[in-house]
Amino acid sequence: MKVCIISNGEFKDSNYFKKAIDECDVVICADGGANIAYKLGIMPNYIVGDLDSADDKIIDYYLQQGVIIEKHPTMKDETDSQLATIKAIEIGANEIVYLATIGSRFDHSLANLSLLLYLLNRKIKGKILNEKNEVYLIDDFIELEGKSGDVVSLIPYSADVRGIYTEGLFYPLSGQDMSLEMPYGISNVFTDRKIKIKINSGYLLVIKSKD
Repeated sequence: MKVCIISNGEFKDSNYFKKAIDECDVVICADGGANIAYKLGIMPNYIVGDLDSADDKIIDYYLQQGVIIEKHPTMKDETDSQLATIKAIEIGANEIVYLATIGSRFDHSLANLSLLLYLLNRKIKGKILNEKNEVYLIDDFIELEGKSGDVVSLIPYSADVRGIYTEGLFYPLSGQDMSLEMPYGISNVFTDRKIKIKINSGYLLVIKSKD
C-alpha cells in the first residue's frame, strides 16, 4: 500500500502535488496538511495531529465528509509528521511519500529527514518530494530514472559512508568513501536515463534536484 503524507510545509505547484497524491492509495494529513489538502480539493483518509495548525472550519468540513480524525495532545513527544508516519505503518503501508515536509522551518525540515531513516530501518520505502527535490535515503542500493543533465547529490547521513559505487553519473564513484564532515557528492549529473548507486555501509542521502 502506497501512502501519501501531507505535512504543513511549503507547496507551490498544485498540479505537481495532485499528481503525486493521485499515485497513492491512502492520504494522511499531518495536522496543518489538512489546509493544503483542502486547497487542492483532496479528500484525505485520515487527519492526524494535535490540530493546532489546521483551520477549524476545514476540520469541521472533513468531519462532515467522514474523514477519520485522530487528535493528539499538544504536549507530546512526536511531531505531527511522525504521528502520521506511525499511522501509515499501522494501516499497512509498504511505501510512504512525503509532501510539504520541507519548508521555512529548518528544524522541521531536518527532523523530517529522520522519517526516511525510521522507514528504512523497517524495510519500508520512503521519499520526500517537492517541486524541486526528490529525497531518498539508502543503506544499500537505489536506481533512479531521469534524463541526461539531471542533477543528483550524494550526502552522507552517517559519520562515514563506505564503498560507494555509481553508474550513469558524470563524476563516477568506484568504491570510494565519503564522510559527513566533508561531503564531495554535491551536484553530480546524469549521463544516462537511469543511474545506479550502491554503498557497502552507512547511510546515504540521494537527492535529485532542479533549479
